[in-house]
Amino acid sequence: MDRVDKLLELVRLNVDSDIDTVMIWNYENSSSANTFYLSGFKGSCSVLILRDDGRYIVTDSRYFEQAQEESTFQLVKHTGEKLTDSVASLLKDLSAEVIGFEAEKLDCKTYNELTEKLDVKFLPVDRMLWLMRSVKSEDEIEAIREASRVAEQSFLDTLSVIKEDVSELDICAELEYRIKKRGGQVGFETLIGTGPRTSLPHAKPTSRQAKRGELILFDFGAKVRGYCCDITRMVSVGEVEEEIKECYALVKKSLLQAVAEGKAGVVARQVDSVARQVILESKYAEFCFSYGLGHGIGLEVHEMPRMGPKFEEPLPTNSVVTVEPGIYMPGKFGIRIENDVVVRDGGFETITNLDDDLIQI
Repeated sequence: MDRVDKLLELVRLNVDSDIDTVMIWNYENSSSANTFYLSGFKGSCSVLILRDDGRYIVTDSRYFEQAQEESTFQLVKHTGEKLTDSVASLLKDLSAEVIGFEAEKLDCKTYNELTEKLDVKFLPVDRMLWLMRSVKSEDEIEAIREASRVAEQSFLDTLSVIKEDVSELDICAELEYRIKKRGGQVGFETLIGTGPRTSLPHAKPTSRQAKRGELILFDFGAKVRGYCCDITRMVSVGEVEEEIKECYALVKKSLLQAVAEGKAGVVARQVDSVARQVILESKYAEFCFSYGLGHGIGLEVHEMPRMGPKFEEPLPTNSVVTVEPGIYMPGKFGIRIENDVVVRDGGFETITNLDDDLIQI
């Protein structure tokens, strides 16, 4: 059973047995990950129409040749003014009546146009797609491993430019260049923070320069064969104060406790709780990370499953998640260590190979 067959079966079992068609609307990359996952097509504009009796890809002249090279789906050429006209015409020809669609991806204007043109029932199927993508094949896991190796070596190469007065923007440019030089793509927007800006969990790089005795936060990833990794490491420019060392040791302990606790079938909230408790029981409790401990990665850097205080579902076998505890002291410093792990029946299998000790330059 291929991915399309599996999706059609899932939506009929879990959403509505009368669904006869699933539509994946990808306009300006609004659903590029699911489009690639199901069809192999990498372009920015397409609509997939998925049925038992056919698989269709609707796209415009920019992508006719590419679609035929990348996908086995039957090409439907959109040549008119409105994409909704071409899609509505195809759905009418196929006598579609109940259509599963991505409510999180389809914009309101397009939805309204389709409902005006078609006498059909639309039902959201987003959750089924997330559930499918949360469980990785061994080939998908291997692609994430490859991305990790590219990102890790690129990071290690970048350490050669780290010195006092180097800017966050220069560090970011060097790291992203190294990733591309090694044949990868940048997996997501690289985050670089120095000194007090490390207390920002999502510190976008600026012209601020690193100073002696300060930390540098690297949150980065590569993408290989469409799959992302997500890693965070801390570097210091020279010796750091004892408080930083103490907090770093706590964050590392939190990470190790979470990895020891996690395995397939364990409730996601439980892993988060074990990691969080390490910091909450210390004198730095008020600075404990406020976000969820981790998230799934794959074709996108944020996928299902999630690990946080409110996530009651058990972790599925062969999902790939991040583990990223942290301590953040506003105006002073922040510390986060982030590794990627495969959720196996026997425990978490760490993909990230980088040493997780503080790196001093």
